[in-house]
Amino acid sequence: MHVDTGKTINAEQLTDGFRRYPVDDHGKLRMQFFNVPALTEAVAQNGTIGLFWLPPGRKRILPGLSRLTGSAFGAARTIDIGHDGYAARPSGTATAEVADPDAFIDGMDVSAAVNGAAWSTVLKYDLYSIDEILVYATVLGGTMPVGATLSGYCAYLYE
Repeated sequence: MHVDTGKTINAEQLTDGFRRYPVDDHGKLRMQFFNVPALTEAVAQNGTIGLFWLPPGRKRILPGLSRLTGSAFGAARTIDIGHDGYAARPSGTATAEVADPDAFIDGMDVSAAVNGAAWSTVLKYDLYSIDEILVYATVLGGTMPVGATLSGYCAYLYE
């Protein structure tokens, strides 16, 4: 039921001339799963682990719906998840976007096991790329030890 309070306030998506993208207006929810099985050799401190590729085009990452599960890495260990550099074309000419190693997770504590933790409380993270974008994890504070595991999924809107 609509209650008339005498004043109408609208979201920006309802304003005249708002440029809508499929991720704004009924974009399709996609999931990209990843699984790093038990390591047979340690990953060094500041070492990276490739997780998955995001498709080309406009996509909206949903960190609050994305999840991470992993075994205990050991005392003082944290993990970042971010993306590699990519070429974007938001206004007709390609521009280089730099890598952001902690775009999605910045310093999540993995000293103890993590079970289904949300990537963050950020509502959205928009990307537009000409090609695929590599998403990777970085191990901080020490190694990812032999036998450690890491898995999860990235939720995103894509058309």
